[in-house]
Amino acid sequence: MKVENLKIIDITEEGNGVAKKDNLVYFAEDTVIDEIVDIEVLEKKKNFIIGKRIRTVEKSSYRINSKCEYAKVCTGCTMQETDYSKELELKKNLVKNQISRIGNFNVDNTNIIGLENPCNFRNKIELKVDSKCNLGYYYKKSHKLISIDKCIVASIAINKVMKKISNLVKKYNIEGYEHKTNKGIIKNITIRSNYLNEIQLTLTVAKENFSNKKELFEELEQIEEIIELYYSVNKKKNNEFMGEEVNLIYSKKEFIDMIGDYKFKISPKSFFQVNSKNTKKLYDIALKQMDLKGTEKLLDLYCGIGTTTIYFGNKTKEAIGVEIVKDAVKDANYNKELNNIKNVKFIHGKSENEIEKLLKDDIDIVVVDPPRKGLDRNLIEILGKSKINKIEYISCNPGTFSRDLKYLKEYEFEIKEIELCDMFPNTMHVECVALIERK
Repeated sequence: MKVENLKIIDITEEGNGVAKKDNLVYFAEDTVIDEIVDIEVLEKKKNFIIGKRIRTVEKSSYRINSKCEYAKVCTGCTMQETDYSKELELKKNLVKNQISRIGNFNVDNTNIIGLENPCNFRNKIELKVDSKCNLGYYYKKSHKLISIDKCIVASIAINKVMKKISNLVKKYNIEGYEHKTNKGIIKNITIRSNYLNEIQLTLTVAKENFSNKKELFEELEQIEEIIELYYSVNKKKNNEFMGEEVNLIYSKKEFIDMIGDYKFKISPKSFFQVNSKNTKKLYDIALKQMDLKGTEKLLDLYCGIGTTTIYFGNKTKEAIGVEIVKDAVKDANYNKELNNIKNVKFIHGKSENEIEKLLKDDIDIVVVDPPRKGLDRNLIEILGKSKINKIEYISCNPGTFSRDLKYLKEYEFEIKEIELCDMFPNTMHVECVALIERK
């Protein structure tokens, strides 16, 4: 079924175009704002239709030719063919609308920090392997592999080493894991780069022993850029995340990255902001909003390897970081010593479980940088009933951020300042940084 002459009036967070016709809403893949298209209907629901562009009737002035040769087939970067300045404007509108609709707050035009060149900014990618030993990304909502030789959003160092890894996987015929048959070896290849263009490589495999394992690891060790090699066994069917244990094969030196003047050791499972170009700007926005005087006691929830606790804590009297991942806490304590920071401490535990007792210790400001699912409702209730008047909220998900704002509003909190930082160019994802104060 085909629908003709749809005007794209908005873009969703998933990067799909939005159109309206005959009291129906259309979500159209592979479209750009302001263009008129014909679509093929892929799925029909009661109040909306999902489709894909099959013809451009009238081209948008914001459509550009992507620098990525895989833009037509790879769905990882949904905004590759939209002018970047327009992408930033769309992100601002998305956040403003979600805060208004979900959070019931009105936000005036807010600033967004973009990139001069939205390429080669990612310091981490995760690749899959197919049965023919090709490396690439999965096509959206499938396990069909898009084979790639390079990724324009990944760092130059990652692109350089990707080809070498690909050659070895093919040389030793290390097949990718197949979901339908539950056969194959490689489930995931995680490649990280740092400020020195060094590489940390982690292979997630379906079983402990496989043909040519020894030879593969020995040749990977010969690749100069790879300073740390890990592997993790995950035997669970259809699960591609790293297993519980991550095993070190070799380490030529510690894998360390930097944010501003601070150094951070990173373990394979630990969270670290993926945008090397904008992370310092993100944290500096938060520092500016908090306006720390050096006398505060700061509580940093979901602190990971201690990046925000250390970056912010050095401007305070004392800072406490809470993190659920044990390896991340280990890294955080190491990073405290690495940066010679004396006024910071870290606690291993769930933020929701630790917050109540920690708030009894005269905390002045709480920093939260939760995963995409946002804050636990019980945690919000504890914050609301506490004496805390200032919360610095860093969010990678405007939807859950807006929901949490609505809950915090019940306890007389309101947005004091908000700014956006583009950590995910070529997509509609964006980072929100907000100072929330009680009235």
